[in-house]
Amino acid sequence: MADNDTIAGPSPHWAAARQQRRTAMLQRLVRHLADGTTDLARGGPMPLDARAFTDPARFDLERRELFLKRPVLAALSRDIPEPGDTLLFEDLGPSIVLVRNEERKVRAFLNMCAHRGAKVVTECDRKRRLTCRFHGWTFDLDGKLAGIPGAEGFAGIDREQRGLVPVPVGEWKGMIFVQGEPGTQEIDVEAHLGDFAPVVAELELHLAKPVKSGIIDAAANWKYVNDTFCEGYHFATLHAKSIARIAVSNVMAYTAYGANHWMATCRADFRELVGKPQHEWPDFNYGGLFFFFPNATLNVSPIKGGSEFYGLSRVFPGGSVGVSRTLMTTYRPGHANPDADDALWADMQDFVENVVRTEDCSVSRDGQHNLQYAPPGFHALIGANEIAVQGVHRNIQAVVDGATG
Repeated sequence: MADNDTIAGPSPHWAAARQQRRTAMLQRLVRHLADGTTDLARGGPMPLDARAFTDPARFDLERRELFLKRPVLAALSRDIPEPGDTLLFEDLGPSIVLVRNEERKVRAFLNMCAHRGAKVVTECDRKRRLTCRFHGWTFDLDGKLAGIPGAEGFAGIDREQRGLVPVPVGEWKGMIFVQGEPGTQEIDVEAHLGDFAPVVAELELHLAKPVKSGIIDAAANWKYVNDTFCEGYHFATLHAKSIARIAVSNVMAYTAYGANHWMATCRADFRELVGKPQHEWPDFNYGGLFFFFPNATLNVSPIKGGSEFYGLSRVFPGGSVGVSRTLMTTYRPGHANPDADDALWADMQDFVENVVRTEDCSVSRDGQHNLQYAPPGFHALIGANEIAVQGVHRNIQAVVDGATG
């Protein structure tokens, strides 16, 4: 793979860094539990125009500026670990194919044959060549045209100009980012993440093994669904029979890193730590939620058997303003208990996906329907205790303003 970290196993250095961050997180959350508080936005509640969720022109602008022109988290390294492994990524709008070449470098292309524009890759498996099913034009793993059946019919063409169209891609510390618009530049992922980069490096995502994935289509704007991953204020009511059994509602720690953020909701068993000396605190396999602007949340939480899971949720705009698609994948961290069965992670995927589908997306659907019929001038209200939601919307607005100003 692209960087040397992808070759090594779990690192004691990163394990210590994770533990240090988690200890600081616990200190903050236990203090909130003791005081009956939570992190709050300094400006108080934030009004949000309903048209942010319902205006088709705003929707088109967001899709172009946030999902085509900026790097977006497309995959983790072990989604395509070996040369010839391919992955279709089609939720930005264009069909994009990711492939790891013979030098183990990730390349990304529009999934569009240079002959007649048909999809080249329709099945994601390990390939030596990428062959279009329409007429059999073949491309190598670097996108170069490698073969033309009936080549006599194409005498005189410039084969160098008939390769697959590249899109920008970059891989760093187990994360693969792409941009939707064509280009040959390599994305500098570390620079793109800024001061968030060392935070997520601690997770050793290059070792994270995908176990199970799912897709949830929702009749709600992508931001409405995305917001449900950014606060724990709703746990006691919306998730009364699911998440509320293991987590405390409306207690959260939050830190912004540019447009990205880290946040931690409060687990119910943290109540046992209130008033207990810190040296008596047990180890917890809870790391919080890592948000990659504009649409991806990585949940680092405990799992049965003493390990933890990485749950990656990415919310994308659908074909119109009032629909969205959420991609959910559960990964097994490289430092997980090697004796534990993958079924534990598959079961966690099923649990989380069911909660999101039946609870988060159902309330998002109903809210979206109501906002479409809201009176002119109606503004939703984002509380100061929904600090991460406020931050995401402010950063989205900054991108929109930059594009229209």
